[in-house]
Amino acid sequence: MKITLYPYDYSRHTPAEQMAKVLEELKELEMAGDKLSAVTEETFDVIQALVGYLITLGVDVEAANKRHIEKLERRRGDGENKKT
Repeated sequence: MKITLYPYDYSRHTPAEQMAKVLEELKELEMAGDKLSAVTEETFDVIQALVGYLITLGVDVEAANKRHIEKLERRRGDGENKKT
């Protein structure tokens, strides 16, 4: 699976501003209830906002994602979730 996000220019925002956006989007996700289309839309808004937060903090998102996957693979042992 690969998720592609909108290439937004986060340099215009501080980490605090972006965290406020994360919290706003989380509230909208909570309000979506169980309406599938709304939950889907708001979930991707949360993902976009969270990645934006990492970017405003100066995190190399691709490298951090790679480390995250490697950590999960180690936890699962020998990458048992890998598709061949």
